[in-house]
Amino acid sequence: MASDAPAAEVRPSHGRVRAVDVAAAAGVSISTVSLVVNDKWEGRVAPDTAARVRSEVLRLGYVVDESARRLATGDAGAIAVVSPAFTNPFYAQVALGAAAVLGDRYQVVFSVTEVGDGPAATMRGLWGMRLAGALVAAPSPDLLSLLPSELPVVLLDAPGADPAHLRVDLDVAGGSVQLGRHLLELGHRRVVYVDALPDSDTFRIRREALAAALTAGGAELVCEPRLVSAVDIGAAHAVASAVLHGPLLDGVTAVVGATDIHALAVLRVFAAAGRSVPGDVSVAGFDDQPLSAYVTPSLTTVALPATDLGVAAATALAEVLADRERPTAARRAGARRDPVTVLPVTLTVRDSTGPARC
Repeated sequence: MASDAPAAEVRPSHGRVRAVDVAAAAGVSISTVSLVVNDKWEGRVAPDTAARVRSEVLRLGYVVDESARRLATGDAGAIAVVSPAFTNPFYAQVALGAAAVLGDRYQVVFSVTEVGDGPAATMRGLWGMRLAGALVAAPSPDLLSLLPSELPVVLLDAPGADPAHLRVDLDVAGGSVQLGRHLLELGHRRVVYVDALPDSDTFRIRREALAAALTAGGAELVCEPRLVSAVDIGAAHAVASAVLHGPLLDGVTAVVGATDIHALAVLRVFAAAGRSVPGDVSVAGFDDQPLSAYVTPSLTTVALPATDLGVAAATALAEVLADRERPTAARRAGARRDPVTVLPVTLTVRDSTGPARC
């Protein structure tokens, strides 16, 4: 067990404090400093020596070089937040929530699956990074089939996905029911839906739950196959401009977008056409993006807590990763955590919905 004698006070003459400076100040070897700062000293370094090293670390302001530490310990250094699209600001909020939990220990990287050569190419690139784990948002069936079994993964907003993975879901079905009841209370009986790509369970459930709620109240959700686009304001506007006119709108008093991006595109199309919202037609969406409260009229939307989703998923992943560092007999995270966590959502009623016109 290492027990080195203390040395006279040493202060570095250069800028950045290095491990060699701590070693000189504490009167120990560099390897002893490495054992202490990487918390691997027990049974190998005397407790009083470890305390002296920690004291010099604090006094000198030594900060561990994470790149060097990972090379020395073999730790993976990155967590990937994988989402379908950069163009949906919802996922940026998810990533911020994840980084708040994991950013002190890991590099949090953001990756998109629906670009370039698609999910397969994206996954190959990510796995080559030696990830510590991944948070995968709204995965398509193809993407789920590509997830390596050995990588710690938490799925986000992936209702119906394989129970082999931990999941943090949003109660999008409950939110759809809230929105459906709101429209029914306003007297809407024929509602058009603008759907989203890529196809995933979260978008399917939003559409199906809203349709069921409206049908139960004697109303109809019109799902026109041409009214679907990527979660991109330009694409959504192009589709809405081409389709939202003529006979399709006969008897229609409300339009719902699968995301706020789609709903905001619809608002722009109706404004250009001289249709009053909500006087002529009501408009609503899903997500509650920050911009949605500031457009005119402000947007009624099912508020999905993106940052909370990122925090909850990252916390679950952090527990799994911490558990892997324990001896097998002491592991407990998997045993105590429910495989699925569901976060509640709420309907935020603003100015874009009103009574159905007679």
